[in-house]
Amino acid sequence: MPFDLSPEYLVGMTLWLAAGGACFYLLLRQRQKWRLRNSPRIVWANCGLALWMFLAALTALELYFAVIYDQSDSFNMTNVSKHWFARHVHKNPQDFRDARPLTKRVPKGARRVLFAGDSFTFGHGIKDVADRFSDRVGARLEAEKPGRFVVSNIGECGVHVQLVEHMVETAVEMGYQVDVVVYTICLNDIEGFKESETGMQERFDSQSPRFPLFRDTYFLNMLYFRVQQARIPEVRNYYANMAEFYNTSAWDRMQAELEKFHEYCRGHEIDLRIAIFPFLHNLGPDYPFDAGHERIAEFCRSAGIPCLDLKPVLLPHVAEGLTVNRFDAHPNERAHALAAEAMERQLLGDLFRGEREDEDGDREDEERG
Repeated sequence: MPFDLSPEYLVGMTLWLAAGGACFYLLLRQRQKWRLRNSPRIVWANCGLALWMFLAALTALELYFAVIYDQSDSFNMTNVSKHWFARHVHKNPQDFRDARPLTKRVPKGARRVLFAGDSFTFGHGIKDVADRFSDRVGARLEAEKPGRFVVSNIGECGVHVQLVEHMVETAVEMGYQVDVVVYTICLNDIEGFKESETGMQERFDSQSPRFPLFRDTYFLNMLYFRVQQARIPEVRNYYANMAEFYNTSAWDRMQAELEKFHEYCRGHEIDLRIAIFPFLHNLGPDYPFDAGHERIAEFCRSAGIPCLDLKPVLLPHVAEGLTVNRFDAHPNERAHALAAEAMERQLLGDLFRGEREDEDGDREDEERG
């Protein structure tokens, strides 16, 4: 379809434009008649033309947001954001957003590094998958260690620990080779363990408009959701409420699930590594999620899981703008690039150095000891 618009939208807009053109012609013609007759009713024609100009301006805005404007939003509730997904999200045969298929086996002698996680790993708001941290790491590994690693991304919006564990288990049971799993934890992964929050998305969806002008357009639909989201308490306080979850039993349940996931990986000789991605929109001196970062990092230390907290990495760059846009708090291309560089140095450095260099490093450490 032209401009990736639905047939229904194109037909409706064509009829609307045709009706607008006809009304404009008739209004001009009627005004000319009343002007020649010096009729006082010409004021009605002028009012009609003023209304027509207002609707024409509104139509121009609508076409701009339908055809040109191209941005996602945090909750993917607007038609504009859904349009962004339709334009830029392309999936492989295994239904993951990855430029390459997820083959069961990798070339002989190679290892598979599997990136898993939610919308941060998926690349919500990132138009080109090559700009995601997983793909950046994959490109660097291929450049430095050609043919030694196959990097795959199975990130999916809205998943949390249990679903990530299920996805990895399913891949292993179906015969896919998995050697290293990099699970990128977003701080809202805990919400699946807080019973009062399990129906939040359903409450968001219940706000969807039913009136066609708000339901089937782009500009008016976006305005509708901006107003609605400002009125929904769960949206306004979403992040503030989430920070408190790490001081409740929800963290105990999340920790138990992480332990289970770790045990599964160890039992299948999978090297599990964890990266903690901070919320970027409120990253700063009063960042409310420090306790969450500390709890996850402490768990990883006690369990012997390599862990990278990206907060210290990203905090010095906040002024550069690290979110996709004003209404989408996901990490943008700059944030993904910074995360990839930190992962290469700190979380996956041994893969870049290679086994021989690791052995030499261990030997030097023993000699110094």
